[in-house]
Amino acid sequence: MKKNQLFKIILTAVLVALNVILERFMPSYSVWNNNISFGFITVAFSACYLGIPYAIAVGGLGDLIGAVIKPFGPYFVGYTITNMLVGFILAIFLYKKATVLRISIATVINKVVCSLLLNTIFISVLYRGGIAAFWVVFVSRIPFVALMTAVEIITISLLFTQKSKVNKLILKNLPN
Repeated sequence: MKKNQLFKIILTAVLVALNVILERFMPSYSVWNNNISFGFITVAFSACYLGIPYAIAVGGLGDLIGAVIKPFGPYFVGYTITNMLVGFILAIFLYKKATVLRISIATVINKVVCSLLLNTIFISVLYRGGIAAFWVVFVSRIPFVALMTAVEIITISLLFTQKSKVNKLILKNLPN
């Protein structure tokens, strides 16, 4: 195994652990089907600097391990798949080319498709509410998803765009 690949695997493991901490143990605001946390930063980091398979791993393993260690409710594989999809979409748009426009597009796609549509479907399935419950939950989640879209675009842009000081520091310390 190449030294660079080993570094990426180790960094991915650290990011998964950090994701679990940020998602499950750090103070966050949570109301029934909405949760504000900063675990998305670890997935965005892996998407920007490591690539698709690593971003998928951070999203999926972070959710799976977090659900085992500190569950929010019953485990549902759909949420893990959604988190993997989030990493995939971010990596497609951001790997080695994070701009505010690309961050905005990736975040909007993730928030609409993954959070607003898929997670709302999963909530409706888990709580057996059917199509009527889907629309109630969907409408109730719109303001939260809009807020988190803005928070994620701003945070990821401040940290990982090419002009960011944080980005320059990371690139200076990451192996090629």
